[in-house]
Amino acid sequence: MSSRFAIAFPLGVAPGKWTRTFEQRFPDVELVARPNTDPLAALATGEADMVFARDAEPDDERHLIPLYAEDVVVVLHHEHLLTLEEEELHLADLADEPRVEGEPSEALMRSVAAGDGVALLPASVAKALRRRDVVALRVADAPQSRIGLTWPREGQHPLVDEFIGIVRGRTAHSSRNPEVAAREAADSGRKAPAARKAAARAPKATPTTRKRPRRR
Repeated sequence: MSSRFAIAFPLGVAPGKWTRTFEQRFPDVELVARPNTDPLAALATGEADMVFARDAEPDDERHLIPLYAEDVVVVLHHEHLLTLEEEELHLADLADEPRVEGEPSEALMRSVAAGDGVALLPASVAKALRRRDVVALRVADAPQSRIGLTWPREGQHPLVDEFIGIVRGRTAHSSRNPEVAAREAADSGRKAPAARKAAARAPKATPTTRKRPRRR
C-alpha cells in the first residue's frame, strides 16, 4: 500500500472529521491535507491524489461524486441600506449594486468593508473570511454552491476508495481493506473485556433509607 496520500480542498471546506478517521484507520500512511486556492490544478499537476472541488463537473479525465450543496450569501458593509431589509435578499435586490470581483480573499472583504460594493460568496467562505464590519445575508434565489470529491480516471491512488468510504460513513468493518477491518475489530475486542472489568470493579451505590419523623 502507498505510504502517502495527498488531498487538497478549497476555502470553506472543513475535511477534518474525515481526515482524522483516515489517520486512525491508516496510521502507517502519511496523509497530506492542505487548503488550495485551485484544487483542480493541484490534481492536474499530481500535487494531490484527490481533491474537494467547488462547482466542478466530471469529465473525460476526472471522476466526481457530489457531496453537498450550500447557500450563497451576499456580503456587504454593515451599515449598507440593504441590511435593514429581511434576513435574506433576492438577486433582484442586488441588481443595481456595484460588485467587488475577484477570488474570495481578505483583500476582497476589505474592499467590501470599504464600501466599494457587494460580493456573492458561498456561505462557508463568507464565514471563513468574516469581519465585524461586513454582514452576510442569504440570497434566497441564488444557485447553491456544490461541493464534490474528484480524482483522476487514470492512475487512481489505491486509497481513493477508502477515503470515499469514510466520507460516506462506511465503518471500518465494511472497509474494502481487510487489514483495516481486522485491526479495528481486534481493538474493539480488547476494549470490551476491559470495560466489563471496570464496570465490575466499580462500587455499587448503596440505597438510602429515609428516616420517618417521630410522632409527638
